Amino acid sequence: MKKVLLSEKIDDAGINLLKENNFEVTVAPATDVESMKHAISDAYAVIMRSSELPEEVIKAGKELKIISRNGTGINNVDVDAATKQGVLVAKVNGANANAVAEYVITVMLNLSRNISKDSSMLKEKRNELKDDGSLPNFSSKYQLNGNELKGKTLAILGLGHIGRILANYAEVFGMKVIGYDPYLKQDQVKWQLYDNLDDIYPVADFLSVNMPLTDETKNMITLDKLKLMKSNAIVINSARGGIINESDLAQALNEGIIRAAAVDSFNPEPPAPDNPLFTAKNIILTSHMAGTTVEANAALGEGAAQAIIDFSNGKMPQFPVNPEVFDK
Repeated sequence: MKKVLLSEKIDDAGINLLKENNFEVTVAPATDVESMKHAISDAYAVIMRSSELPEEVIKAGKELKIISRNGTGINNVDVDAATKQGVLVAKVNGANANAVAEYVITVMLNLSRNISKDSSMLKEKRNELKDDGSLPNFSSKYQLNGNELKGKTLAILGLGHIGRILANYAEVFGMKVIGYDPYLKQDQVKWQLYDNLDDIYPVADFLSVNMPLTDETKNMITLDKLKLMKSNAIVINSARGGIINESDLAQALNEGIIRAAAVDSFNPEPPAPDNPLFTAKNIILTSHMAGTTVEANAALGEGAAQAIIDFSNGKMPQFPVNPEVFDK
């Protein structure tokens, strides 16, 4: 029976699918290098979530044939090392796209309407409510009356699965959608594409980052770029930590250069206690949960499992990263 190692537990839907196809499924006791080297030594396949899979761990997998990523991003897997070892790397595309798009819309509404801020202040000043006459007076008194999404411009950086679903949702709210994606041409999408990223910052009321972390996107958004934005702009990063410079984003929020932000991923993860975003003004921080709804987790687990099943049956997985090793 072929062994599938899970770096971290995946959804039961994926585990059950593997067991139904006669795979032995085990979960690594820990994700540090030494623990993973020992656990992977006799594994036919490994499913990775967010922990790192460096070259020395891949080399320790003497029976390893396929690495399946329980998600879209592959920056935590040393693909070059896997290719050298003749190990196929596969990922799951689109399974959590709807969840991430919903997250972006949710935090846009929250920040634009001051919902979390209003809730916190209402609890804090509950003994003063009778003095305000009515609740609407309370929100006006503390300048909590927010803005609508209708008529605002949403700039989406990366118009892949997530970006396109998000764009469609935004249009339902009456927003204007513009985008930046160096891998697309204008005739491939219905939304206006910008060739120069610097031109998109000044016109965006909301900026949503939906790009992978690569050498090109690393530290792409710095203080200089944030200074190009409107003072009432809201920035959302539901992609990967490292694309937006965290110290610069904190400074931009604290100095009122932009209005607010929402960040779902950090660099590194987990973030250090002294990460400046923890004490920044007007920010929503979440625990890399944008794409982890119940439905998305099940779809991700099944997708990661199916890639291994397909490979074991001599079939190329749906989303290979290094397909050139398949025939080796």
